[in-house]
Formats: sequence, C-alpha cells, structure tokens
Amino acid sequence: MEKKHSGGINIGTSSILVTFVLLALVTFAALSYMSARSDYVLSKEHADRTASYYDANRMAEIYLANIEALLSKHLDSSKTEQDYYDGVDALFADNDKIEVGQSDDGDKTLSYTIAVTNGQNLNVTLRVHYPDVKDDRLFLIDKWTTNVNREWLDKVKEGSEGESGTKLLFQ
Repeated sequence: MEKKHSGGINIGTSSILVTFVLLALVTFAALSYMSARSDYVLSKEHADRTASYYDANRMAEIYLANIEALLSKHLDSSKTEQDYYDGVDALFADNDKIEVGQSDDGDKTLSYTIAVTNGQNLNVTLRVHYPDVKDDRLFLIDKWTTNVNREWLDKVKEGSEGESGTKLLFQ
C-alpha cells in the first residue's frame, strides 16, 4: 500500500520558521538594548555637563558677590567718583583670577573665567559703575557666556583624546 501525503506543512519547515522568528526576536532585543544603553550614556553625559555648568555658574555668582562686597567697601572709602574708578585697579591688583581692563567706551571692566568642563569655560565681564540717584548698582553685567577652551581644542587638534575619549576630525 502506498502512503498518501497530505498537503500540510512539514515538521521541518515549521522548525526552520520558528528558528528564524527566534533569531529575529533576539536580534531586535539586542538592538533595543544597544539603543537604550546608548541613550542612557548620552543622557548621563548631558546631565553631568549640565551639573558642571550649574556648579560653574554658582562659583561665578560667588565671585560676583565677593566683587560686590569689595566694591561696596571701596565706595565707602572713596571721596569722589574719580577716586572710586582710580582705586579699582589697586583693589584687584593682587587677585590673579580677576582681570581689570577697559571697555571700548573707556569704562573699567572686571572679567574672570571659570572652567565648566575640560573643553568649556564660563566667561564673565562686568562694567564697573559708580552708583548715583538713578542707578545704585556697583557694576553692570556685560557678558555671561560659555566658550570653548582654546587650550583643550588645540590639544584635540594635535591628536590627543578629548574628555569623552573621542577624537575630533579636522581637515
């Protein structure tokens, strides 16, 4: 007697199909894990940079408060507006963090830099102001910006690794 074949799927074909489905699921799981891990690392780096920025910002505010206290004390000892402006240079002469300069308008400026990360600095420039009836402030904030640290950028250009272990490509 002859055996009849039914027209259904053989057991071998279904095993191969299940194997391919399992391989596809494992592949998608691995890709999902890698994507989630990458997102986590990126989020962690962003959170660290944000925390570093706020730490630098807090330090810049402390400098600002100290400068205000020094200028206030100097104002009390100054007899005229010219005495006030002339004494600013001597007031910060022994401080290596705060630079005294002049703006394009000829006003006295105070500037300082705080490191945010290896590759970024927070730069603050203040314009010294003599308080009067209309405006009792001792200084005006001219600049409060973040800039790329040039020394770090030069090192990266030379081929040394950056803070995250990556190299920048320059042409």
